[in-house]
Order: sequence, then C-alpha cells, then structure tokens
Amino acid sequence: MVDSSRRRDALLDAAAGLLLSRGYDKLTMVDVAEAADLSRTIVYRHFASKRELTDAVAARALADYAVRWRTALRDEPTPGTPASIYRAGFRVVARDPLLTAIATRDRDVFGRYLRDPAATMPGPAGPAFLGNFLTLQQQAGVIRKGVDLASVAVVLESLTAAIMTAIRAHHDEPDGPSPEALIDTVTEMIDRMLTPDEPDTDAAMALLDGLLDQR
Repeated sequence: MVDSSRRRDALLDAAAGLLLSRGYDKLTMVDVAEAADLSRTIVYRHFASKRELTDAVAARALADYAVRWRTALRDEPTPGTPASIYRAGFRVVARDPLLTAIATRDRDVFGRYLRDPAATMPGPAGPAFLGNFLTLQQQAGVIRKGVDLASVAVVLESLTAAIMTAIRAHHDEPDGPSPEALIDTVTEMIDRMLTPDEPDTDAAMALLDGLLDQR
C-alpha cells in the first residue's frame, strides 16, 4: 500500500512537471512513466488515461492549495476580512506555477484538456458563488453594511482573473510590477471598499473554518 501511494505521488509529480514544460497536448503516458522512472504498466494501473492523470494532478494541487491558503490566512494581520482572504490566496497561487496555470486556465499548459467535458478540474467560481460567500462574510461582520454585494462579486471575479493573468504575463519582466506589488494594490482596494472600522475577524474565521471543514 505504501509503495502504491509513493508510486502514485511520483507519477503526479512527474506529470505536473511535464505539463508545465511541455503542455497537455504534447504529454504522453510514456513520458510520465520515464520521468517517474516507472513502467508504462504502472502508469495505467493508477490512471486509465492522460485526462484522468491530469484530473488527479489538478485535484492534488487544489487540495494542497486549501491547506497552504488556510495557513497563510492565519498569518494575516486581520484574518477573515475580504482583503486578507484574497491576499493570502493570491500569494499562495502566485508562488506556484501549477496553481497559477490552474487559476488562469492556461491553454499552453492544459490545451485540449480544457475542452474535454469529462475533465474535473473546476473552473472559476463565478459571481453567483462569490455573491453568496460575500453575503456570509457580511453576516459575520467583516463587510460593511449597505454594499451592493452582487456588483462587488462581479468586480472581484474580474479583478481575480486580471491579476492572475498579469502575474503570469509580467512574472519575468524586470520593469513590470512584481506579483507582490500587484497583490498589495488590489487587496488595498478591496480593504478600502469593503472592510468596516471594526471587523469581527473571529466570527469570520469561524465561518471560513466551517466551510473548509465541509469540503
């Protein structure tokens, strides 16, 4: 059982690296077997197809993201506020090329996988989900009253996509804004727009912990 688990992790590690370096469309199961120093039979014992393997790569990356985001959030000065949630999440994603590719649905990395109706990698949350989450945050006391949450949800969805794309586009440009500068700028905007004078961060963190524990 231990050997099987280690082999599966080795295959996922190899596939993640190859997705970033070659992309889904050029990736083969033979490539993954060779990169993991395992036989092709072992690969197919764990994953029936390249799509299923990529599903597993994305699922593991997102599960790891949830753990790292939760830790990063608790290190924020005011954890539980909308600004802290976005800043912690952005920072975790920006430091991980695979998570950045997932967040931006990078076609160079995922190619035809993104058009496969059987693929299980989740897409963007969307304004409806964000609106519901913002409502819960407002009820918890970390978003001020009187804010048009439906409009805010659309704005935040657009900002998230724009910032993640900018981070990817400007990552290697010495004269462009750093990921940290982009993150700090957008989260300061969110803070000024949404956070009340005395946010109830304890209630907000209890809410978030409850939502995460339901996953």
